[in-house]
Amino acid sequence: MKKLFLLFSVFLSISAAIPADALEWYLGGKLGFEWSLSADYSDANSAAKMPPALFGTGPGRDGHQIGSYGDFGRFLSVEAVAGIQILPWLRSELAVAYRPDMQYRGQANFRGVPGEQPVSASADSLSGMANIFLDIASLFGVNLGVFQPYMGGGAGITHNRLSEMTYDFPNNPGAHKVTITPSGEKTDIAFMASIGTGIALTDSIILDISYRYTDLGQVHTDAGKAYLNNIPGGIDIAETWAPLRTHGVFVGARYLFPQE
Repeated sequence: MKKLFLLFSVFLSISAAIPADALEWYLGGKLGFEWSLSADYSDANSAAKMPPALFGTGPGRDGHQIGSYGDFGRFLSVEAVAGIQILPWLRSELAVAYRPDMQYRGQANFRGVPGEQPVSASADSLSGMANIFLDIASLFGVNLGVFQPYMGGGAGITHNRLSEMTYDFPNNPGAHKVTITPSGEKTDIAFMASIGTGIALTDSIILDISYRYTDLGQVHTDAGKAYLNNIPGGIDIAETWAPLRTHGVFVGARYLFPQE
């Protein structure tokens, strides 16, 4: 949270350096429908010994490096924004987004285990980003009526939380059927790129529709005790990680405060 506060402070400092009569402030909110790109879990250090790596080195049963191959599926996200129209063609905003209940589904490929090896977990992400947008029609002096197409990007901080991860081995002929690794949290750098358009409903209300690519850094399991159904005391395991990257469609609105 300290990093989110620092990001907000930088945003306010930039705003304070611009004459007040040159600014048009707005507040807004968005609802997003996002889908995860591949989020393949691997060891933070595949050669770790103390504690040992979960996957280790070498190929798995399918010839790929041992790991868990999957993604976080499709999910909804919500975002609140506060922004300033610095110039007719340039605006900046601070955006805070929350992505709850992301469901990880994957398949592991441990050697010597026949059949499927399903992997499951859940995650959520809280991010704060400073964004810059170029309003294309204003930049090139083109009148598109109520449409206000734009492109932009941003950077910021994200905090990602992951539940315990469950590895099932339903067809394993031995006693080992389940491994549950520790949960984890990770604060990381986030990036975003977007294209979209505003649609002026009134002088003060803008409908916003956009496509967005977001890189939310890494999602980790912490080092600690892993539960095995056939080892009641569990075993020590090192951390694992996967990237969290999404595509998404966002719909929302901006309310512009009249200039005094």
